[in-house]
Amino acid sequence: MEHVRVVQFALSDGRSDTIFEGTRKEALAEYRAEGKPAVRALLESREFRPGSACVSCAIAPVCPVLPKAYGLLGIVDRSRPRRNWSSTTGRAHRSCPARGHLRGLRLPFDDAMERSAAAERGRAIHDFLAARHGRWPGTSCTPEVPADWVPEGYRLPDGERELGAELLRHHAEVCPLSTAGSRSQIRIEPRLCFDDTAADLVVLAQPDLLYQDGGAWVWRETKTSGSVRPLRDAMASYPQLALAVRLIGGGALGGARQGGRVELEVLRPGGVDLHILDPFAPATRAAALTAVREEVSGWHAETAFEAVPGPDCAGCEMARWCSARQALAASPGEAR
Repeated sequence: MEHVRVVQFALSDGRSDTIFEGTRKEALAEYRAEGKPAVRALLESREFRPGSACVSCAIAPVCPVLPKAYGLLGIVDRSRPRRNWSSTTGRAHRSCPARGHLRGLRLPFDDAMERSAAAERGRAIHDFLAARHGRWPGTSCTPEVPADWVPEGYRLPDGERELGAELLRHHAEVCPLSTAGSRSQIRIEPRLCFDDTAADLVVLAQPDLLYQDGGAWVWRETKTSGSVRPLRDAMASYPQLALAVRLIGGGALGGARQGGRVELEVLRPGGVDLHILDPFAPATRAAALTAVREEVSGWHAETAFEAVPGPDCAGCEMARWCSARQALAASPGEAR
């Protein structure tokens, strides 16, 4: 009797998972039931799904659902290879060129470095709000937060769980769904993709929420903070807001012009701050262009992507792949 085993190996640590194990007959039955319909659906699909794959897609220049946004990032230079860019790309490169480059190569990273209690609390709140907004029946969120609010898959200490519930109650004060007219006017975590033909870059963005107010699109980002101190400069702290200003101010999302805006909701223990940016105000537009250009230009011109060893290496999720970090750890002055 023939025996079939399908195993998935992780090259980073050698761990393996058995995906299927059984006889040849069972394997064929599994394929006919699950695999064949999936392959057929994939081959017969006529859906356009813009995203990171647009970088290498041959029909991208004429794709009907990949919006062209000439000059979105504020640079005119098509001399570099065609690549993806997002605010995450800029943040990673600013931290360390090698760090951002290694993440861009999709190498496995140390998940524990990104799983601090505070970070987990922020992600849990983010997922809870996404789920609640997705079930929206026509009214905005209320201060009533269930005791078991933490989504499945998250493990929070009691203190973070209690703080998270408090922050969610503050969210109800500024829930954006209080002004949205219908479900068709709400897009939860939409994956946006634009082709900046001036820089030959595919620009990716994913707002926490897009909703319409009087026919105009509003971009809402929600952040959490354990600090009681108010935020002073929204775009400096969160550069993705600058990209949002550029997109809405440039008409890339469509919709009415009057009322279009970018909102930053910061949930803090003492309350909630709602920062509103007018993407059509000249000063805001100029600041956004400067911020986006600064985020992109250094990365776009980068050719070496060299590591910058230092204190941040101790918390770098890509350190295992970095020869500079290894050399720093082996140096005589480095604590072991």
